[in-house]
Amino acid sequence: MKKFLHLICIIALIWNVLSCRKDETPQNQFPEWLQLKITELDPDQKLCKMTDVTIIKYNGEKYYHIYCGIWSCMYCELFDEHGNRPTWDEKGWNDFCANQKVINKVPACQN
Repeated sequence: MKKFLHLICIIALIWNVLSCRKDETPQNQFPEWLQLKITELDPDQKLCKMTDVTIIKYNGEKYYHIYCGIWSCMYCELFDEHGNRPTWDEKGWNDFCANQKVINKVPACQN
């Protein structure tokens, strides 16, 4: 009976772990506000195929960096999880550049 109970507990634990993963949002699925920003930056979608979104983890928070290959401004379109631009001083930007972790880089065109 103990073995049966242990088996049930292990199955329940595995079931919980697998069901939690289903709720996670795929990294290439953008929040609605981010898709709107991409549309604002490239309304006619001519540059969309040259535009990437880099998902970055920094200080425990997620950031989205929209960048088109022909733009000359680096990190001009960097946003936090809520669509706000960081307001770091020079030291903060230096720390971000040194300690950021790229999670994923995906094309801005989702279709």
